[in-house]
Amino acid sequence: MNCCRMVRIPLALIWLTTIACSASAQSGTSFGSSSPTVGGTIPTPGSTPTIFGAEGGNEILRHRAPTGSPCLAVGGFARPHYVNPNLYDHVITVLNSCPQRITMQVCYYRTQDCIPMEIPGGERKEAILGTMPSTKDFRFEFREHF
Repeated sequence: MNCCRMVRIPLALIWLTTIACSASAQSGTSFGSSSPTVGGTIPTPGSTPTIFGAEGGNEILRHRAPTGSPCLAVGGFARPHYVNPNLYDHVITVLNSCPQRITMQVCYYRTQDCIPMEIPGGERKEAILGTMPSTKDFRFEFREHF
């Protein structure tokens, strides 16, 4: 009887670990990063524009200043190419108002097409998320890493 119990307990632990790992992979969350925050160049119909600066009120896991406001203000815009004005760079801008260096990942909304960004304390940084023909508007999501 003890032999069967000794085999069942490790098998149950392996099974629970497998389920937990697959659930976290499907949800897109991982330890050490925040929940995704979504933004874009144009608000969706019927919704209010999302603000990612200090006045955004997003109560998710974020790096915060001593006043409680988020450290990162994140935005995006499309920049046309000079040679071919129908080709657009999708640019992400980030302003870090805190003294610490913050790393983050920015992706097109609900895709795995991502870029890493590292923003030094007190600085502004731009990065190109992607380049698309005839596509000015885009949506993105970002996660801060801890």
